[in-house]
Amino acid sequence: MSTRLRYLSLAVCALLSSITVQAQQMGGATNAAPAKTAAPAAPAPDAASQAIAEAAVKMDANDLDGAIAKLTEAIAANPKISGPYVFRASVYCQKKMWPQAEADFKTASKIDPTNVVIQLNLVEVKFNQKQYDVARAGYAALVNDPQMGDLAAYKVFLCDLVAGHEALAQKERDAFNQIDSKPSYYFSNAAWDLYHKNIASARNWLVSAANIYPSAKISYYALPLKDLGYLPLPPPAAPSGI
Repeated sequence: MSTRLRYLSLAVCALLSSITVQAQQMGGATNAAPAKTAAPAAPAPDAASQAIAEAAVKMDANDLDGAIAKLTEAIAANPKISGPYVFRASVYCQKKMWPQAEADFKTASKIDPTNVVIQLNLVEVKFNQKQYDVARAGYAALVNDPQMGDLAAYKVFLCDLVAGHEALAQKERDAFNQIDSKPSYYFSNAAWDLYHKNIASARNWLVSAANIYPSAKISYYALPLKDLGYLPLPPPAAPSGI
């Protein structure tokens, strides 16, 4: 799933995890004690949970329309939980159906207004549509969040850089360079070099980040560079004389 979504947000992942646990518990009754009555089987998942689980199967099969249909069923069964809206929005993003994705993220955010991941995903829709000045404002609102603050600050920088506000982006990059202990330090410098076509230097920044941080963490910083067309990098030039 490239188109940002990664959008299987923490809310959806938690929901799918609970469904998996339920399914594992449905294999039959377990004995509470020898020679005594067996414990009752765990209840079957409700209609919404079942539809979400079926949507995940559709996603694994790359059946995006089938996943949307199942998630629509889940929403109809229980419209008061955010997970199906976020999941369906992620599928809409992959299909580049931006208005539908934005509508679902907005609904999910109303249901779960403190979920910063949903808020970030809502801003990502604007970024993916190259509405960089609008996206910048959304990211800026999240820079003080303890969970997403560094990523949001990096995305503010990216918005300024690619929108042509280079002097402002330079100041933001300078601020990252004064801290130099977060992924934003490495990726802002890599993005700066990629924007200015300094591929070898960008490669060094990206390799350094890959040697320090787990791939799951840095993927959130690298994916916007892919979306912008900077990644994957071309292969290194062969040494002269070979």
